[in-house]
Amino acid sequence: MTLSSEALLEVRDLVVEFPTRRGVLRAVDQISFSLKPGEVLGLVGESGAGKSLTGTALIGLLEPPGRIASGTVHLKGLQINGLPPEELRKVRGRRIGMVFQDPLGALDRRLPILAQVQEPLDIHGIGEAKDRPARAIEALRARP
Repeated sequence: MTLSSEALLEVRDLVVEFPTRRGVLRAVDQISFSLKPGEVLGLVGESGAGKSLTGTALIGLLEPPGRIASGTVHLKGLQINGLPPEELRKVRGRRIGMVFQDPLGALDRRLPILAQVQEPLDIHGIGEAKDRPARAIEALRARP
């Protein structure tokens, strides 16, 4: 299958599996989609259908023994599944990320919201340190 030159994110035939005592459980079975800049995709389905698992696999946060058994994930033409962990860390948080659906786990109520929004900028060294609080405030004020 040919990759779209315009795609920001291109997922092709992604399969996520978990070994069990009874054999292999295929939790995600050949999902494919493509997103261009500015497009939005919603994954819908019953609880346990694999929506969060798909997102976790895309950004390389799949917990063992789960694994991507086959398929590809391309971000701006770069295949990110299969990247060495150090290279994937450079991509994750800077070019791709995930907002987890658990409201209690998404934000730490013990920390100010500004600190939490600014944290990825600090971790990934985005922009000048002195400008990061203003960038975080700008992000908080932005509307989709």
